[in-house]
Amino acid sequence: MHSKFGFLSYEISHIIRQRFNKAAEPTGFTHAQWRALVHLSENQNCRQIDLAEILEIKPITLVKQIDLLEEAGLVRRNKDSEDRRAYRLELLPKAHAVMQQLWEIADAVEAQVLKALAVEEQHTLNALLERIKTDINAKSSSEELLGSMVPP
Repeated sequence: MHSKFGFLSYEISHIIRQRFNKAAEPTGFTHAQWRALVHLSENQNCRQIDLAEILEIKPITLVKQIDLLEEAGLVRRNKDSEDRRAYRLELLPKAHAVMQQLWEIADAVEAQVLKALAVEEQHTLNALLERIKTDINAKSSSEELLGSMVPP
């Protein structure tokens, strides 16, 4: 029997992003931009390249998102004092209100997606997913992950 976890998690994630983007349309922001704001709020003054790595996206993809967030007055690029080629990202005060609005949308979408589960099941699911994420992040490299799948 084949594992369905990866397939199902991707499909569910895709549905959540679609629903979020539809609900957030009036704000003018996307799930990807919201995700960039959330991670930037947790990593203030990081370099663009570091934020791209955190988000696991290509730097050019992040540049486009930051351009839009900068135009909206939510983020400011500051020259890196140690590297003339690099920029550090600053979350501006206006971003906090927008992020709150987007969190409310995310919460509503999550409630809609998880309504098939009892509240206790929702807590259990979140705890299990957090455990999986923590374990995956604890692995030092993808080679270690792949190596653990090969029988001795």
